[in-house]
Amino acid sequence: MDNINVRNNKINNNKNKYSMHSKKIKFTQTNILKLNNKIYLPYQLHQLPKWFNKEITDFISLKGYTYINLNNHYDANPYFDYEKFKNTLSYNRDLSYKQKR
Repeated sequence: MDNINVRNNKINNNKNKYSMHSKKIKFTQTNILKLNNKIYLPYQLHQLPKWFNKEITDFISLKGYTYINLNNHYDANPYFDYEKFKNTLSYNRDLSYKQKR
């Protein structure tokens, strides 16, 4: 798991600075982010859902991904299946469709 320090919802990659009052972000094996007992699901910019709104959606941009809060998914779609999302989550580097150098 990767740990990155956060202060006031702003990402701080310097682990020594602000370490006293910072919060830790934890990534699961599938790159799902957990922060303050909230779960954030990863999307690339071209994969963002149609209901995504920058002003009202709880999201974090980090490492080239936009992480959207799980509660926003349930608000937009009451039939959202979190387990199905986790099972179908993949990244191009995991598919091995390109030759590795």
